[in-house]
Amino acid sequence: MTSPAVWSDAWARAMAAAKADGTAVLDPTDDVGAVPSGPYWVMETDTGLSDRMGAGEPVNQETGTIWLHLMVAKGTGTPAALALRISMSNAFRTTEPPSGLSYFEQHFDPPGLSTDGTRYRFSLGIAYEFQNLPGQTGGT
Repeated sequence: MTSPAVWSDAWARAMAAAKADGTAVLDPTDDVGAVPSGPYWVMETDTGLSDRMGAGEPVNQETGTIWLHLMVAKGTGTPAALALRISMSNAFRTTEPPSGLSYFEQHFDPPGLSTDGTRYRFSLGIAYEFQNLPGQTGGT
């Protein structure tokens, strides 16, 4: 399960990067309203591990991936989409995360060129690790 502290930090970084680029970030579980006509991001998480660090240890450890999917209209051009994805990637490399949270690896998933519809998806996966003591805000 993704901790609220992880989601909040990732959301804030993604929102700041998107705002700087003139795009939006959508929460797939929120009431989105109208989907933007231009490029936009969708954020979700994937947790690989959420457990105690060891027998009797009071520290919770969580690992997973923050997924940001850039949705671009067909005809936008790959260079423009890659520039937006690099900007988002940098948002997770340039500032220190809160105590106990670290971002350590990134994955870039190319779009499938046989995708139906009017948009292509350029995905960015940011691996993270989060450790905290039970009872701390955002714990697992």
